[in-house]
Amino acid sequence: MTDCAVISPTSQSGKDEYLEAFDALMEYAQLTTAILTHGGERSSANMDAFTTMRKFLTDVLNESESQLTQKSRNTFDFCLERINVILSLQERIIEIYNDFQQKNQNFHDGYEENFTRQDMEEAANYLGEIGYIQYRQIVANYETIPKFKYIKELNSPEVKRYITSNVKGYLSIFSKGEKKQLKNIEHVTYQPNMEELTKEEHIEVEKEVFYNNLAKTNALSRKELRHPK
Repeated sequence: MTDCAVISPTSQSGKDEYLEAFDALMEYAQLTTAILTHGGERSSANMDAFTTMRKFLTDVLNESESQLTQKSRNTFDFCLERINVILSLQERIIEIYNDFQQKNQNFHDGYEENFTRQDMEEAANYLGEIGYIQYRQIVANYETIPKFKYIKELNSPEVKRYITSNVKGYLSIFSKGEKKQLKNIEHVTYQPNMEELTKEEHIEVEKEVFYNNLAKTNALSRKELRHPK
């Protein structure tokens, strides 16, 4: 959004009502931009690496049960559990994005003329959940790095026979980058002990961050407002 206006040539509404409408427009516009931008990027992410590694881990666990040491089995189980978490969260973010994008299109096409406070609350919860999903996916990815490094260096014929060229390439990628991934976690950590928050608590933290930023944006935008005398 580059500009907006609240216009009604016949309205008898006062300045306070115009400001209320302006704030609502700003809130919904910022929520829409954030969801369509960040949600769109996340929902369109290529997950081939994760689905390939899920199959690799599953195949090894299912067909090499008697040959794996307990340490190796625990490592494979851990990585598979985290990969499944990442992919499950990815399905949810696609669902969020598609649902919101369709509702936004309905407004754009004129099928829905007005948005309500309920629409704004739903959008805020969606944005909060997108933040929660991003955090959980990054943490899960980070936690598997030393485990995948162990698998990559594992000298086991039972495991090696499942390592295709794609798996070999992904093992190399998934087993490095701890410092970079830790910085990504720090970037989306807004308070101590974020990892201990429930999903609902995390969503509320994400919403609080959004509305704090929105208040600053609105304060600047209000300075440019004109109202008829």
